[in-house]
Amino acid sequence: MKLMQKKRTGFTLIELLVVIAIIAILIALLLPAVQQAREAARRSTCKNNLKQIGLALHNYHDTHRSFPPCYVDQVVGGVTSGNNLGWSMFLLPYMDQATLYQKISETGAMNVFWTTLTPMTDSSGFAKVSLPVFNCPSDPSGGINTKISGSYGKSNYKALRSVLTYYAGTPTFHPEKRMLRDFTDGASNTLIVGESDTQNHKGGLWVGKSSNSRDILSNANDTYRINGPDVDDGFSSVHVGGCHFVFADGRVRFLSENISGDIYTGLGTYNGGEILGEF
Repeated sequence: MKLMQKKRTGFTLIELLVVIAIIAILIALLLPAVQQAREAARRSTCKNNLKQIGLALHNYHDTHRSFPPCYVDQVVGGVTSGNNLGWSMFLLPYMDQATLYQKISETGAMNVFWTTLTPMTDSSGFAKVSLPVFNCPSDPSGGINTKISGSYGKSNYKALRSVLTYYAGTPTFHPEKRMLRDFTDGASNTLIVGESDTQNHKGGLWVGKSSNSRDILSNANDTYRINGPDVDDGFSSVHVGGCHFVFADGRVRFLSENISGDIYTGLGTYNGGEILGEF
């Protein structure tokens, strides 16, 4: 009588190793695609943030007949006190943050340097608030900018100082206000706000300081190109290949870091008379 052999159940070691190898290969193939999808979503959110900023700028213009200043240097008794409240702070009422704007106004920050006010700077101060609309989700540092003294609420978006101008005096009475009619180059050919990351650069603060605005400084010097090496000046992002900008007409466009220096510089003026061509 023949002995019946037991049927083998389970997997051999070799079979398990083959299955594990196949799974590892699939993960290796899928992981980059997942990461690309996540970055695409973050980039889309960043673009939507800038669209909201562009809309708020135009709503501000409709109300005040001018764009907000980059920042304000208050002159009291002939002395510049430099409160440096910035353009993004003035947009708060047009971005569902009217209460925060009112609270900041009540601190007296409209009249003195805001960093001297405890309600603005203590651990629960208004300047410490993180506002997602001013944060690019691709930027790794979170909602607080630790690269600027005080660790206040971060902004990944800076205005062009030469386009929005700044006030050396009270916002109400300063003679120079930037209006759409001033954009003789065309609002569709003028940059007004761009990105600034905190991974390789300093970024900014939504509440404002003079560092919350920048100019396109040179078309010949690679230091100031998009994603250039200068930490303080220029525009930059964590996105591969360039960064987003808001144009004065409110649209948002991603500009390559390889854009022509002449065109890039021309986009940074509102009345320079440059002939830009395609970009």
